Amino acid sequence: MKDATILYYSSNKENSDFENKVIENIKKNCGDLPIISVTFKPMDFGKNICVGEHVPTGFNMFRQVLLGCKEVQTEFIISAESDCLYPPDYFTFRPERNDAVYRDANLYVMGDHRNYYWAKPEGATHAQIVGRLYYIEMLEKLFKDAPEWSDTEKNFPKERFGKEDIFDTINYYQTENPVIQIKTHQGMRYYTRSERVPIYSLPYWGEGKILRKKFI
Repeated sequence: MKDATILYYSSNKENSDFENKVIENIKKNCGDLPIISVTFKPMDFGKNICVGEHVPTGFNMFRQVLLGCKEVQTEFIISAESDCLYPPDYFTFRPERNDAVYRDANLYVMGDHRNYYWAKPEGATHAQIVGRLYYIEMLEKLFKDAPEWSDTEKNFPKERFGKEDIFDTINYYQTENPVIQIKTHQGMRYYTRSERVPIYSLPYWGEGKILRKKFI
């Protein structure tokens, strides 16, 4: 029995060709891990849960995550999003604890129309592994007495609870090869915080200009 499931969530706002390449990259690199996808539109990707059209907000994203978590049957959940490229070793890391969140600090951002990368060592929700029961517990606390969907709480849980992250404590690990988020400005947030020192080539992915031609 597998010990981790990939939870892919998407508002399906990215260009379909680009999102399909992201999905194919996940399939190529994830081995035989089970996949749950929670999307605004029906998709043929793992076990799909289609929630219908909503405004892309942080609140709605985490609602998708909670729905997906409840379908997962494994101890751990590995996050995956529609604008990110994941190397093979992203899917093989397992933490010692299942009651905490672990984020990959080997994370980079490729800005829109740019051929280089920016480091994002603070990590993000799209590059993490979490114990399933712990993730459900945290989300159910935040969603207590909340509506099913919210089209206004873009930065949830900040609007509702005044906190930047759903987790109070974040643990970090580092894969050998980086995770890449590609900003197309079609996603929920126009900007992403990161360092602003250009890096023109990265292990596994190579030169930024070649990666951009391949995926976008």
